[in-house]
Amino acid sequence: MMHAPPLPDVESIVYATLKDLGGISVFAYDAGAEWPFVAETVSVQVDIHASSKKRSHDRAYQARQMLLQLPFDPASQVGRVEILSGPQWLPEPDGAPRYVLRVGVSVRAFRGVR
Repeated sequence: MMHAPPLPDVESIVYATLKDLGGISVFAYDAGAEWPFVAETVSVQVDIHASSKKRSHDRAYQARQMLLQLPFDPASQVGRVEILSGPQWLPEPDGAPRYVLRVGVSVRAFRGVR
C-alpha cells in the first residue's frame, strides 16, 4: 500500500509568518485534500489584536500582505493563498480591538528522494 507524504501544519506556517506582528492568534476551521492527495487547502482564521482599532487595522492589512507573499517564497511549501474574507472589524465581546482575516492556504506535501 502506498502512503501519501505528510502534509505540513498550515496553522504553524501561518503563525510563524505573522507572529512578529504581535497579538496574533491562528486556528484552522476547515480543510480539504486534492487528488492525488499531495496537496491540501486549509481555511484558517487569523485574529489580530492590538491596543487600538487603528493598530489592529494596520496589523491586519500587513498580515494580509505577508500571507499573500508566501507562494512566492521558494523555501515555502505554500502553493496558493486566497483571501476568503476580511480583514473585518470584529471586536471581542468585551470591546477589545480585533480584526479578523480568513484565508485559504494550499500546501504541498514533501516529496522524498529515493
